Amino acid sequence: MKFFWIILILFSSVYGMGDRNNRRLDHISLQLHWKYEFEFAGFIAAKEKGFYKDAGLDVTFKEYKNGVNVINDVVSGKSTYGIYNSSTLIEYLKGVPVVLVASFFKRSALVLITKPDIKSPKDLIGKKVMCASKLDMKLNFAPYFKGYGVGLNSFTYIPQTFNVKAFAEGKVDAMTAYISDQPYKLNKLGVKYNILNPSNENLFTLQEELFTSKKEAQNHPQRVEAFKEASIRGWEYALSHKKELVDIIHKKYAPNISKDALVYEANAIDKLILPYIYDIGSIDVNFLHKQMHLFQKTYHIGSKRSLKDFIFKPQRNPLKFTKQERKYIRNHHKISMCINYDFLPVGGMENGKYVGIMADIYQMISQKTGLKFTPVVSNSEEDLLKHLKNEKCQLVSITAKQINNLKSIKTTTPITATYFTLLSKLDKSFIHSPIALKGKLLVVQRRSYKNYLQYYYPYLNIEVENDKNKMLEKVLKNRVYAIVDIDEKADYFIDKYGYGKLKINGFLAKDYLLQASIGVQKDNPLLYSIMQKTLDSIAESKIQSIIDGWRLTRYHKVVDYTLVIGIVIVMGIIFLLMIYYQRKLKNFNEELEKSVAQKTKELRQINDSLEINVQEKVNELLQKDEILTAQSKQAVMGEMISMIAHQWRQPLNTIALKISNIQLQEMISHSVTKEQLLDVIKEINTTIQYLSTTIDDFKTYFQPNKNTTQISLRTLLEKTLGFIDARLKKENIQIEMQNLEDIALNTYSSELIQVILNILNNAIDAYMENRYVADKVISISSQEVGSHVKIFIEDRAGGIKPDVMKQLFEPYFSTKEKNGTGLGLYMSKMILEKQFDGTINVNSKNGRTTFIIEIPTSVKH
Repeated sequence: MKFFWIILILFSSVYGMGDRNNRRLDHISLQLHWKYEFEFAGFIAAKEKGFYKDAGLDVTFKEYKNGVNVINDVVSGKSTYGIYNSSTLIEYLKGVPVVLVASFFKRSALVLITKPDIKSPKDLIGKKVMCASKLDMKLNFAPYFKGYGVGLNSFTYIPQTFNVKAFAEGKVDAMTAYISDQPYKLNKLGVKYNILNPSNENLFTLQEELFTSKKEAQNHPQRVEAFKEASIRGWEYALSHKKELVDIIHKKYAPNISKDALVYEANAIDKLILPYIYDIGSIDVNFLHKQMHLFQKTYHIGSKRSLKDFIFKPQRNPLKFTKQERKYIRNHHKISMCINYDFLPVGGMENGKYVGIMADIYQMISQKTGLKFTPVVSNSEEDLLKHLKNEKCQLVSITAKQINNLKSIKTTTPITATYFTLLSKLDKSFIHSPIALKGKLLVVQRRSYKNYLQYYYPYLNIEVENDKNKMLEKVLKNRVYAIVDIDEKADYFIDKYGYGKLKINGFLAKDYLLQASIGVQKDNPLLYSIMQKTLDSIAESKIQSIIDGWRLTRYHKVVDYTLVIGIVIVMGIIFLLMIYYQRKLKNFNEELEKSVAQKTKELRQINDSLEINVQEKVNELLQKDEILTAQSKQAVMGEMISMIAHQWRQPLNTIALKISNIQLQEMISHSVTKEQLLDVIKEINTTIQYLSTTIDDFKTYFQPNKNTTQISLRTLLEKTLGFIDARLKKENIQIEMQNLEDIALNTYSSELIQVILNILNNAIDAYMENRYVADKVISISSQEVGSHVKIFIEDRAGGIKPDVMKQLFEPYFSTKEKNGTGLGLYMSKMILEKQFDGTINVNSKNGRTTFIIEIPTSVKH
């Protein structure tokens, strides 16, 4: 009997202990935004492998059902956490109390699947597109469409059926779909398709975002952090055990989905999370800032809100080590640490001592842990990788996961984030856009930098040079355009190597920040835990203070008086000339002054009128075409003024000559008859009328007009040649009009004149550059082909080089160095393609260049 009671008591204790353990678990729920698929494998792994239970959580999943509003469910408390997309940020900007906990997809999962012949958003115009709603299209695709000039009202919306049947049967031309599973279904059906993916153009939206309510984040911050860390741990497990998770999901959660389909989705999800580039679940604050500003502008909401209350920040707990961690510290007092070679001021050796930003941070870690860090110096990037492989060091002082695919290393949470800075000679202008670097050679010190930059800017031409002195030499000798290095090193590089020779003239990858972390060997989890806990206990402000302390003054004040002296000299010469002519005028006969005074007054009135007229026309020119950028408008203005100057130069010389002659006669003979004076004034008036007529001609050409006009091709060409007649005569260039058929055009004459003028001016410039050409001829001919007309413009100025031909119509590309904007031919191409539905091509061989313009004889409005 006694033995029975002992057994009963023991059973009750065990039962009671189990009951207490169950009660100790916090019951929470996670509302999913879709049906069970591999998209939620990380959360399923955390539940099935006990990671949530280890964190003290009992998690219930809530599969999506039609009509469920995920955000409202979480805010109202029906669910504790939710998975959703960028709508969470929109709702936050509207004032809804939501908090972002983690971000898992780093590329957009939502794409447009289209018929094979639809290659671009432009091809969607007038087509049927199946989607959840117009609002959903605006959220996920509006910036993508805007880049192609396509509005959201350009196609017909068909309600989303959430399957591929309608598309497979040809009932719709395109549909929104998740790239992780829908392509697989279409492949199984043998349906051909094309994919329009905004991610391919670096346009992303959030679609696998873990969020909770503000109330949950404030009242249970430790639980939020525990759920986040367990979920990340689940994703790490799921991505490294895909087959196991496929079996679990198929057997327990989604038996209606085949294993093959889940395997396909698993591989696609891996490409969306990018675990070898980003820390799983990490939040890209820089991207969120850009998306927030986009939403504020698009939806006119939350103009005064910031991300401060949107992103969950865990509370910093006092530093506490476990028994095993304390034992590890006692037994491993010294830690070998691989340091990056030549990496000051971030970190490097100086007089046998490790110094720099990271050295100061490790000193703080030493004070908190008692660990001592022994640097293992690497002479190159390859040398560092070799040391890691041979396990000569237990950690890497600092690394960026995006550029260093170190599979044996596990990185801590980022310490800081950085971008790249351009260092060039002092005479180089500031680079505002990376596209301006196209065709220029850049130099970096690390191959990993080159790979990272060319991933985001594939058009950049970059070479690698380890020696900083050689890098400087290449820049100073114009062998390369600029040095590229991380921002923290830029000031140090200038101060140490290029003070007074280099300057900062641009930035790269500000939208794709490098996340800098400490890397720990994966086979040393205790050291990783110690380092991570210690970093968590250090305030961000202290780390930022260390970084700021190592920054040098970015700009040195240099006073250059060269320009001032030049201006003073020019102004002095002008002043002396003014005194000379003033004294000369005083010597004129008083009677002549009275006679000329009246005419001078009239001339002034005419000049004032002309000046006002010119100013009005200049203002109109600045607004003439919506598709021209500000740089293009300035280029066209320069061409107009140049052509007016050519047309006016001879008449103005005539006026000056007549006045000088009458003055000279008066000074020599002291007698000028009234008839002679009237004749001179008559000739001056005639010349002024010519100048006025010239202004009217240019006024007609540059006046914006969106209506088509009837004009013959010959008349249009003759009118065009009238604008450059002075230039042609000056350069002794002949125009040959050959095979000009009497073709009637219904077209935008001003725009077509602009295109032809640009080509003719380029031909004149080519002859000016090649003075050795004796036979200066520009041939113009035409050919009518059906409803189109071809215009051929040929010069014999030496032709165009093959390497130039490839970039001829690209924006900002020019062979005229500082005298060219690189917009003329690009804008001509845009005008012909967009306004005329025409084309422009060029052939160059045997020293001759022929531009071929093809447009409809009648342009549709």
